[in-house]
Amino acid sequence: MSLFVPLAALAWQHYRPSVPELPAQKIARQHRWLLDNFNAGGQQHGLLAWCLGALLPALLVGGLAVLLGSAFDLLGSAFEVVLLYFMFGFRAASYRASSLSRLLSADAVAEARRALQAWNPGLLPGETRDDLVRQTLEETLKAALSSLFGVLFWYWLAGVGGALLYVLSHSCREQWQSDVVFFNFAQQVVFVLDWLPARVLGFSFAIVGNFQDAMECWRGQASSWLDGNEGVILSAGAGALGIRLGGALHIADSELLRPEIGTEEQPAPESIDAAVALVWRATLLWLAVVGLLWLGTL
Repeated sequence: MSLFVPLAALAWQHYRPSVPELPAQKIARQHRWLLDNFNAGGQQHGLLAWCLGALLPALLVGGLAVLLGSAFDLLGSAFEVVLLYFMFGFRAASYRASSLSRLLSADAVAEARRALQAWNPGLLPGETRDDLVRQTLEETLKAALSSLFGVLFWYWLAGVGGALLYVLSHSCREQWQSDVVFFNFAQQVVFVLDWLPARVLGFSFAIVGNFQDAMECWRGQASSWLDGNEGVILSAGAGALGIRLGGALHIADSELLRPEIGTEEQPAPESIDAAVALVWRATLLWLAVVGLLWLGTL
């Protein structure tokens, strides 16, 4: 369990936050190629594609990291820093969230809708400012797991190979959603990989935010969300911030009904910046915990 490798990768991202999006786009194209060329209509084909697109690269990279680390510690650590730099994505996500916060504060609803759609092309942005504020908050809290805390969790648990397996599995799920049968196995893998990190992150939100509201919302509302792992993060995050998420979205001439989670207070654009700060406090909490564990081994 290394503390300095993720710290170095996060510090590097502080100054160059947008570069990791470039390899992520190339990986997405490779996973779409697997969908186009391995989808023969069965779930077993999705399993084979996941093995090629996630498991095999993770094993190869993990083995290479072990070899480099055993030959020369500094070289192995540098290799892991580079890989984590490209796997972490929350810094770029926080910039998107902050940009949306400014647009919504200025009532630039149309521009904010386009920015939110560009962030998550699979999302149906709401029509009103309140809808967009809630959706931006939801995307921010979900990104905290998939692009930051989940990567850290699996790095500390299974090394850089485990972190890469986590990232590539998420990419497989995102790129294969157009075919329910083909992406089913990747969906199951992601749910399993997210299960424990989501609950640790939810508890972290409670510790660094409003503990009582976070835990009450988690216990009473998480199960109402379609994805159980997302339900934990969103309910705990909403409670920790003292705001309401979910609820009906106004889309075109209709409403998309969703469960309401969190407290009764409607979030404002300023809540988006508060959510970003909440995520970084939760991350610093666990960096401090790992630092104490490291000091205990000296």
